[in-house]
Amino acid sequence: MNPRAGGQIIDLQTTPPDEVLNKTYRRNGRIQSCEPCRKSKLKCDHVLPACKRCVKRGCADRCVYHPSPLAKSRQTRTAAPPTPSTSTNDESLSDVFVSVDTPLPGSPLTSSPEKPPPPRAAEDAAHAHRAASAPPLQTHQQAYVRVNPGFLGATSFTSIFTENLGKFGVQQMETSYLQRIPISDDRIARGCQVLSFLKNRVLVNQFVARYFEICEGAGIICPEPIMKKWLMKLQLHHGDTLRDQDPEKIRRLCELLWRNTQSPLVFNEGTSAMQWARSATGPNIRWEVIGLIAAIIGQCANTLRPSDRFLKEHNVVRPKFPRQMNDVANTCMAFCRDCEALDDLFLWLAMENAVLTSTMLGDGSYASYRESGEVVNAVIAMGLHQDVRVGKNLPFFLEQLRKRVLVQTYSCDISIASFLGRPPRMSYRYCNLTPPLDVPDSQLFQEDVDKAQILASLDSNGFNTAGRVTRTTWMKTWLGWAPRREDVLDLALGHYTSEEVLRHAEEIRKKGEEYWAGLPAYIRRFSDGEVTPAPNNPFESMLQDGIKQGFRGNDLLLQRTLIRKTGATSEKLVRTARLILDDILRISRRHDIASVFQSDMASRLAVQGLRSAAVIAVELLKQEQLPSQSKNHLLPRSRTIQDLSVFAARLGDIDPADGAFSVCDMGSKVITRILDKILSPPNEPGQVGAPHLQHDQRQGLGQVDMHLFANETGPNDGWPVPGMDCPMGGDLNMEIDVPFLSHDNDFMQWLESTVVDWEKPIG
Repeated sequence: MNPRAGGQIIDLQTTPPDEVLNKTYRRNGRIQSCEPCRKSKLKCDHVLPACKRCVKRGCADRCVYHPSPLAKSRQTRTAAPPTPSTSTNDESLSDVFVSVDTPLPGSPLTSSPEKPPPPRAAEDAAHAHRAASAPPLQTHQQAYVRVNPGFLGATSFTSIFTENLGKFGVQQMETSYLQRIPISDDRIARGCQVLSFLKNRVLVNQFVARYFEICEGAGIICPEPIMKKWLMKLQLHHGDTLRDQDPEKIRRLCELLWRNTQSPLVFNEGTSAMQWARSATGPNIRWEVIGLIAAIIGQCANTLRPSDRFLKEHNVVRPKFPRQMNDVANTCMAFCRDCEALDDLFLWLAMENAVLTSTMLGDGSYASYRESGEVVNAVIAMGLHQDVRVGKNLPFFLEQLRKRVLVQTYSCDISIASFLGRPPRMSYRYCNLTPPLDVPDSQLFQEDVDKAQILASLDSNGFNTAGRVTRTTWMKTWLGWAPRREDVLDLALGHYTSEEVLRHAEEIRKKGEEYWAGLPAYIRRFSDGEVTPAPNNPFESMLQDGIKQGFRGNDLLLQRTLIRKTGATSEKLVRTARLILDDILRISRRHDIASVFQSDMASRLAVQGLRSAAVIAVELLKQEQLPSQSKNHLLPRSRTIQDLSVFAARLGDIDPADGAFSVCDMGSKVITRILDKILSPPNEPGQVGAPHLQHDQRQGLGQVDMHLFANETGPNDGWPVPGMDCPMGGDLNMEIDVPFLSHDNDFMQWLESTVVDWEKPIG
């Protein structure tokens, strides 16, 4: 047995039959020594009832194996763990150099306020010689963990007490309490495996630096200054342990991580951003921070092209490396769940990991849907949907970061719901959606934040006056579009009469126009024309285009709903789809964007691009095969064919390892076949209306023919093709029912269910 794993090889034949070896293990994995040998720092042979050294020294009567030798040093009553709103002084957040080799007094490796009280004297005598045969670390004194029920609303089981007992002077009971969980061998072993990725310090530092270089210091939610502080203190205090991967020291570091994660973060209104960051790294390192480091490294590796020189320099292979980082982040999240961690850091980890999962597996995967759902659950369980200032003494920077989290969580949930055609899991009707201030991180994370100076640099709506589009600018703008998209979803998925749909649609349109009119001028100019304010800034250009697609995407979804439920014409739908496709083609031509935002570009092609291209392709096919029905063509034939050809080629360039590859690949094939149908010679008269020939044509030639019957719908309650309000004549030969995209995901479902062999060569 490996001694480092807590075991020890013992020759039982060398022990007299009337003597027994003590098999009780200490927390460090070593066999417990008797009190005289322990105090004298002498080697003990661990024999019961008295060790040989004590017999030789004549102190066999004092040879006792105490189960808790340090218990007598703590005679004061154990204080309850602080809550996240507990006040603290600056000394508790000071930078004192410690590591697993030199633990601080009161640290989890020496003494912990979370340990249970010492046993009574009678119990000490009864268990003085108790032997434990269980493996080491299984017998650790069980640590306390918070059991936090989270936010409890007006109809919760506690509401009757909170509303009435206070009137009679009855003190409200505490809803969060402590529960013991063991730090088992399995948890320690899994933790050691997780920490192995931090062995290569150069790789970790350079990938994190590259990530924030690409997004200009504005990550999904984790800011660059805080992440760099975490890395610096982690490597300062535990760099040697992580580099050497010594099993004994790694085990001790894992214990430290577990106990820190079980403790709440402590801050007050005067806590600065850097003080808050230091409270989660160095001697206070937590599993949330380890998971965030892995998630950001994985995002960086996944957003670059596989041929990028940066990946080759570090011998990183996609998609293996991002998957490894995703596994690390998932394991850290599991550790946090075991510790009942429900705080800002866990919320950050859940959000960053959800983004990584989405870029790897695609927005349509159940794993992505599940991960994004956990972010929604955490936001609601923390009560941030009602008030981001949960608890007292919340620092200004943390209030703004919580607002960013809330806005991104809601906007992302509505976007996913519209893409999948599912009800949203979060609704603005039950949330207090307060937008964050458009403040750069350099100001927000200063040691002495001047709120008056920050507010003076913003306009009346909290936007910056410099005219730059930052990630926070994009968040604030999208917060206005997301509720309107939720209203469109309600119309599309709900049960309304035609009159109700028309009335609500007009209300949605008016609210959208009013919101757009109230935005700053440098944002309103994105409504028309090319995104050109930042030609040399790929990140800002992506944000600007995202703002444009926000309101245009709402218009497209609303028009599709009107066509399906009220029989509206398709003119406005086609015009909106044309504008969206032009934007997608324009931004996809920029090599500086495609080279560093590969996953973002693939997602944009799969969602906004494919949605609009499908509308245009079917409209063009209708113009070709129904000239009498399309006297005033909405689309110019030559240019539309060229644009669809370029778009299909863009879809075909998506990396197979990308999460959006399956959708893009099928979209490329079907658009190519529609173009082939348009450009191929017309069918011979004898083929029209012959069912057996149609069947042979489908099986033998692999051509895409589509029946377009009036009011015919596809799967999932699809809606009829725009403008087709009368029965078709016998001269139309189209063999596949097209679900004209009642939901964003219907197109993919149709492609998967169609009888056409998409793998068959074209021609």
